[in-house]
Amino acid sequence: MTVGRVGDRVDAADVAGGRVRVDRDYSPLGNPFVLGGEIDRDPACNAYELLLEATLGVGRARTVEGWTPSAIGAACGFRGEVRGWDWDAALDEMRRLRLLAGRGSLRLDCHCWPKRCHGESVRKHVMARFH
Repeated sequence: MTVGRVGDRVDAADVAGGRVRVDRDYSPLGNPFVLGGEIDRDPACNAYELLLEATLGVGRARTVEGWTPSAIGAACGFRGEVRGWDWDAALDEMRRLRLLAGRGSLRLDCHCWPKRCHGESVRKHVMARFH
């Protein structure tokens, strides 16, 4: 499984395995922590990792279960806009991605790749099921 940029050329492996957008406009897994500039990238990605863990009930997030996305963002030093997060839809999408990944190659696309991207957190947690 890989992470790539929305709009990149599609190759044979992508067609065979599938491409799934994980950006804010097309996926319940889109990062709700909106970047105001590059200075926000690390806090936003760190907050997303913790939010995804809380959604999945794994890792460090067990200590923050029930926090709102805004509180999780603040705990990670994120000070920008936080959009809505549908906990159930995000969990359902993670389950769907795990099924797709089990059937073959999969590419997760987002606009910010190759810069640090929340798609790496999605990838990590989808792949954790297979190790």
